[in-house]
Amino acid sequence: VQHRRIVESLRRVDRIGQILRNRQVKRRRRYHVTRPNALWHIDGHHKLIRWGIVIHGVIDG
Repeated sequence: VQHRRIVESLRRVDRIGQILRNRQVKRRRRYHVTRPNALWHIDGHHKLIRWGIVIHGVIDG
């Protein structure tokens, strides 16, 4: 879901709450890469490590 669509939906549903929350929101970073696959994001999920399950995800940023 695009970030812009979520923001627009919140404005329609809860305008006052959204205004109050926006006071504390950190702005998203904007960055530029020279080509595809130049930047990768890696994350791990270790909550199931007790049962020997660890999940890692990688996405091209």
